[in-house]
Amino acid sequence: MKKQQRLLRKYYHRKMKAARKQLQEFEQGNRPFEKLNRRAKKLLQKRIKAGYELPARLFIRHSTQ
Repeated sequence: MKKQQRLLRKYYHRKMKAARKQLQEFEQGNRPFEKLNRRAKKLLQKRIKAGYELPARLFIRHSTQ
């Protein structure tokens, strides 16, 4: 049973590491919100609920003129 729990913990941490990496890319503007996986969206939702503010540069629209 311990071996299975260890494997599940390893799997969980691997998935969370990937989600954090996706969030970091999102904050840098390299990944759109639609491309975030479910865990990354959940983490972002928790951060916003806790008072986290997104970087302002994500919402600046460039004019094409």
